[in-house]
Amino acid sequence: MARTKKTPFAPWESKADGGIEKRYFRMGATLMASEAMRGLSPSAFKIYCYMKIESGGKKEFCFPHTKYQSYMSKPTFFKARDELVEKGFVDVVQNNKNLRRANIYAFSERWKTI
Repeated sequence: MARTKKTPFAPWESKADGGIEKRYFRMGATLMASEAMRGLSPSAFKIYCYMKIESGGKKEFCFPHTKYQSYMSKPTFFKARDELVEKGFVDVVQNNKNLRRANIYAFSERWKTI
């Protein structure tokens, strides 16, 4: 059964009227406190958070250029994305550069062992 009642965010947590957000994400305290997460650059952390929002809670998701172009430049995004891959937070499932479509990514658990 689907949950129908939406719990509003506190006034300091949201800019939305009434505190009801269309999209948001969860992040565990152990992930936030992990050495791997604390070692991320600010750009990589920012993109990780936006990827979590874009994924809608799913493990695999696409993250098109239109989603990150307002947050940072293309070279900065790819540097941050490569850092997330290297440190085990995301994997590139499908590289669609030659097809001119958004890449498909998946969240990874490799950060736990790196």
